[in-house]
Amino acid sequence: MKRPRLNILRTFEAAGRCLSFALAAKELKISPPAVSQQIRQLEAYLDAPLFVRRHRQLSLTGTGQAYLDVVHEALERLDTVTDQLFPGRRDQTVTIRCTPSVAMLWLVPQLGVFHKIHPEIELSIRTLDQELGEARSAGADLEILVGDQALSAEGCEKLLSAAITPVCSPKLLAQDDVLANPADVERHELIHVLGYDDDWHRWFRRYVPDHGKVPRGLSVDGSLIAIEAAGRGDGVMLGRCPFIDPYLESGELVDVFDGAYPLHADYFVRNLRPGKTGRASDQVAHWLVDLGKKSAP
Repeated sequence: MKRPRLNILRTFEAAGRCLSFALAAKELKISPPAVSQQIRQLEAYLDAPLFVRRHRQLSLTGTGQAYLDVVHEALERLDTVTDQLFPGRRDQTVTIRCTPSVAMLWLVPQLGVFHKIHPEIELSIRTLDQELGEARSAGADLEILVGDQALSAEGCEKLLSAAITPVCSPKLLAQDDVLANPADVERHELIHVLGYDDDWHRWFRRYVPDHGKVPRGLSVDGSLIAIEAAGRGDGVMLGRCPFIDPYLESGELVDVFDGAYPLHADYFVRNLRPGKTGRASDQVAHWLVDLGKKSAP
């Protein structure tokens, strides 16, 4: 039996991995109708259904899942051998999925250093909240997870442990000469960050156990907005070191209690397309781990 064309197998692998023709199309830089047509051609060629199509939901049949596992392994092997035999090719792209704060506060400032070390690899950073309803890891080679997200994920390697500590504007701190213990924070506006909603509750449970209800204060949808608000003196936020280290070093923000009352959150990198040594995704994962070690306090 003649084998299906390689481009159709790559389309099937992307669609099966993403469980979305639209996301596969975006990854492969073709149109969703082209993906759908190639999948129909493959199913007709194999005389077997590979996907179950429901309204706004796509899943693999048992046969489709078994075939996907084999096709994925074969394509990974082909990519690995290609990288090993032709290490100088300059069209390798690695996509990293992470939160906007990790991207802007930690990764982006390091891109210049990375490109000097690996000029042959192009990094594509995609933040978690860009596309409504998109699977977290769809279309990505690596993803950066925090805390409990990594508990159920395989193949995770620790990057760093972030210290979460109250920070504010030096002007605000200078105006309050009795901000000496955790309970004093309640007298100020608290800045809450969407996605880290539980941070203040955890902090108060640990350091002010009889505090009662945590004041809501100002709620923003990103760490960068929270940093800007804290820098203006609008309140106290829980900053995550090392991500806010540049703001502490510049004096735009100050640690309210000099790190005396921290929480901690562990960050991990997960390689979604692991291969043998030399694969671009492996090289980026190793670089991230090294970066995490250098960022450790």
